[in-house]
Amino acid sequence: MKPHLLIILNRLVVGGQSIDTVPLSNQLKGEYKILIVYGEKENDEEEFIKILENTEGISFQKISSLKRNVNLVNDFKAIHSLYKIIKKFKPVIVHTHGSKPGASGRIAAWLANVPAVIHTFHGHLFHSYYNRTISFFIIQLEKFLSRLSTSIIVLSKRQQEEICDRYKIAKKEKIKLIPLGVDDTYYNYNALQLRNAFRNDYHLSENCVAVGIIGRIVPVKNHRLFVDVIIQLLQSTVKGNVKFFFIGDGYSKHDLQNILSQERIEWSEDKNSCKAKVIFTSWVTPVTSALHGLDIVALTSLNEGTPMSLIEAQICGKPVVATDAGGVADTFINNESGFLISDHDANEFAGKLSMLIQSKELRITMGEKGRCFAKEKFSKEAEVNAFRKLYAECVAAATNQ
Repeated sequence: MKPHLLIILNRLVVGGQSIDTVPLSNQLKGEYKILIVYGEKENDEEEFIKILENTEGISFQKISSLKRNVNLVNDFKAIHSLYKIIKKFKPVIVHTHGSKPGASGRIAAWLANVPAVIHTFHGHLFHSYYNRTISFFIIQLEKFLSRLSTSIIVLSKRQQEEICDRYKIAKKEKIKLIPLGVDDTYYNYNALQLRNAFRNDYHLSENCVAVGIIGRIVPVKNHRLFVDVIIQLLQSTVKGNVKFFFIGDGYSKHDLQNILSQERIEWSEDKNSCKAKVIFTSWVTPVTSALHGLDIVALTSLNEGTPMSLIEAQICGKPVVATDAGGVADTFINNESGFLISDHDANEFAGKLSMLIQSKELRITMGEKGRCFAKEKFSKEAEVNAFRKLYAECVAAATNQ
């Protein structure tokens, strides 16, 4: 009989956890009976139903009480629901992903005496989300939860340094570095058709340079910096055929739109608005159409784990410009496949972005280097093999107990 593997995600939405974990599970379903439990999405998110295609043999279950925001009633309900699921499913391994599933799931697994408990840090909440008091409490909670964990997965060397050295969440012997994996074939299937579809939808001419930022529009993602860069570029050196795209949604969107209006920069949420320099698309599915339709991908976050959007952009042959936050520096080669911006400097960001906007040759050269780098470093096969080995070790240890 196959060993049982329970995976707990925060939400099944367009984003790094779902895009990485569901295909990974699909590769391992021949060896494990897999149940993926996930929580309730936010109002500004889009549930990623399409990712459930071709997942025969994997079970999915939603827990409505497992939510992003802190609510003690919901949180206790989530722990109780997870506990009941664990007792019924009887997993040898519980693998949690992200902060809330990591807390609720590890506590439930500990209460249910699960032999192996693995947690993956996709990012962390140790700064830039909350004030110092709450951040301190979160750090102490994570130190406690690490003691309930058999193994802790980090996605980059920078993240490993933060977890082990800066915040001292866990000892190095418990940490395993397993980079995210992407499927090059999937991302580049029908690339030209996807590019043409996106650009036709938004009436972009062949020589129009499309610059986009992908993700939830919330304060920690620091889209305000992207707005400042747009203002600077449109009011100075870059006045030609360029458009800027906000791909995603979130409660900070209206504040950004008001700032653009105050600066007399035309923006739109309408695909048919040809005059607007800034377009808010909300969520785009498949995201590969946006990745291929864009020419440059930006990221401005204050806090990041390992941003999937930068890996995806490079695998699709796009250069990136990103702030030096969390594990960002490990996702591309600075000055070769993109530009890393220190101290969230709008002037530096605008300067690097301007270089790419004005040089098609530079975009192509950096894009090709990025594609080669991402294919080699973020191999899906390598990720699958790393988890196959880790899970097998956990099963063997449980059998010998």
